[in-house]
Amino acid sequence: MGFLSPIRRQRDGRYRVRLDTAVRSLLRSVPEQLLPILGSDDPMTRRLYPPAYVGPGNAKAEDEYRQLVGGVLENHHRQALETLVRTADAETLSADELNGWLAAVGTIRLVLGTRLDVSEDMSDLEADDPRLPEFALYQLLSVLQEAIIEVLATELPEDGAPDGLP
Repeated sequence: MGFLSPIRRQRDGRYRVRLDTAVRSLLRSVPEQLLPILGSDDPMTRRLYPPAYVGPGNAKAEDEYRQLVGGVLENHHRQALETLVRTADAETLSADELNGWLAAVGTIRLVLGTRLDVSEDMSDLEADDPRLPEFALYQLLSVLQEAIIEVLATELPEDGAPDGLP
């Protein structure tokens, strides 16, 4: 039996979202918990603001980079999370709102991934591991992220170039 995506594009260009009320509740509450720590020095947000320059000789360049893009990155994450909170109960989404969901889900996954120390070589968690509920949320968000990407990807041109470009 195949996987039926919870997100489908409608003829009017909007996207129908079919999610359980418990999932919608999570999509509303988790971003509300993350919004206050955006822009802070909380270690859980380190993957949201990756360094552009590393090493002792690049401290000045990194500081300049932070001053240049730090606020932009924070606003991007904040707007995406706020969009998810605002539209978590919506039955349909516009393309902009769905792209906001994609960004917000990515933001949440980065924070959870940091908290859980997710890596490529991570082994499965034991049934009594206290991180199991957060890891289950991480996996749920991964599935949702994939569903959003799949539905958005169907609108890409066959040759990979946007309309009007060679």
